[in-house]
Amino acid sequence: MSKKRVGVAVAGAVAAAVVAYGGSTWYVGQRVQADYQEVVAELRKALGDDVVVSNDYDKGFFSSKARLVLRWAPAPDEEGGPAPEPLRLVVASDVRHGPLAGARIAGAVIDSRFALEGLDADAQARLAKAFAPTITTVHHLTGSHDVHFQLPAGEMGDSEGMAMRWHEMVYDMAISRDGRHLQGSFRLPEFGLTGIPDESALAESEGEPEEENDNDETAAVEPVDRTSVQLQGMDGRFDVTVIDGLWGIGPGKGDFRMERAFVSMLPAAGGDAKPLLDVKNVAGNYAIDAANGTLGMTTQLKAAGRVGPIDFEALSAEEKIQRISIEAIRSFQRVVLDSYRAGGIANAVAAIEQQGTTVLMENAPRLVQALPAYSMQLKATYQGKTGELQYGGEVQRAPSEAEVAQAGWGPALMKTSALQASARLPKAWMLPLAHATGRPQATERDVDAMLGMAQSSGYVRQDGEFVTSTVQLQSGQLNLNGKTMPLPPGLMR
Repeated sequence: MSKKRVGVAVAGAVAAAVVAYGGSTWYVGQRVQADYQEVVAELRKALGDDVVVSNDYDKGFFSSKARLVLRWAPAPDEEGGPAPEPLRLVVASDVRHGPLAGARIAGAVIDSRFALEGLDADAQARLAKAFAPTITTVHHLTGSHDVHFQLPAGEMGDSEGMAMRWHEMVYDMAISRDGRHLQGSFRLPEFGLTGIPDESALAESEGEPEEENDNDETAAVEPVDRTSVQLQGMDGRFDVTVIDGLWGIGPGKGDFRMERAFVSMLPAAGGDAKPLLDVKNVAGNYAIDAANGTLGMTTQLKAAGRVGPIDFEALSAEEKIQRISIEAIRSFQRVVLDSYRAGGIANAVAAIEQQGTTVLMENAPRLVQALPAYSMQLKATYQGKTGELQYGGEVQRAPSEAEVAQAGWGPALMKTSALQASARLPKAWMLPLAHATGRPQATERDVDAMLGMAQSSGYVRQDGEFVTSTVQLQSGQLNLNGKTMPLPPGLMR
């Protein structure tokens, strides 16, 4: 073949490739725009047209720009003043079309930035050192998606002395083509919340009449105890398959880790901060299963460290929630979602408070027919000895309509359910626990006397080096340490 023909063939191949790439880019751009509008439609359906007030999409050949505006109108001023300015969340997105989007093979890569508008001067001052998060979404040609969320390090505080600080947070999630299978991980190196006031003390001070000083000015608010929380080295992973009609809930598993959790309290009277909690090497996992229209969840947690003045060598917890009706969960979620659409977060919270009992009663038959159960097991090791606490309950039989009609749901369930609790604590713990709970002058003799009275009354038993107690409520009967006891008045009514 002559050089001329080779050149023509190469030029033709290049031209064909350019046309093919351009055509695929145009097609992918069209599909991405359709997908974007579908997401916005779902957002409108969830939040309502009053919230999703603006949606612009400027489509280009190789890239596009989108701008979505959400708006929440605050409650009117109670004193009749001018209405506060609505809060607006602006989501600006740069869309790079595939099949080579952002130097990778993908249908599109979308970089989204967030901004708040309508903040008053006080809110702007609080957020002066906080930076908006960014989200990068990769839409693969197969129909699956990857999401990368990044919140830059920052801090915020208020004039009352509370402050929040955090290091950069990263969250990654992969979403399957059908949108049901979710896998992901998160990482937050450090988070701190300082200056949390004692709410009970604040409530008491607010209830007292205001005093005025010599200059006819309102006296300063009395200082209160303030708590600080510090969390370090947090990360975790999850893998879940969502059930249709539920928000992010379905069978799956996950794990999480935290290097340290530290809680301290700064007394109002002054002086050094007092440590309340200091646990390290926290590790946990959870598993969710679904069967026969019900959900169950098991959570396990292990750690070591100080709780109050006691330094434990090991701490562990295992919680089990079994056989919860999926349809009942859907009913609760529908109430919350419909209320949110009608009036925002405040309306959703009010709906839970006002309609929660009604929804619970409406779903009571399906809840109890599933025979739900709950259990918690706590273990701790201190000075080489391990103590244990367990409690829980289960519906053993769904009460009949006649039983419910005769006595109501509560008494009927008491007859068809079982509740139990047990404790097994080393006797050597009793004196340190007495000192830790406000009796620093207690002696071994005091502890022996206290245990003796409790044992003679039947509340506890001594088993060698351990103090034990077991309580069971089943079939309308109360059993304490093997002996049947009269039920508290009115419990079965």
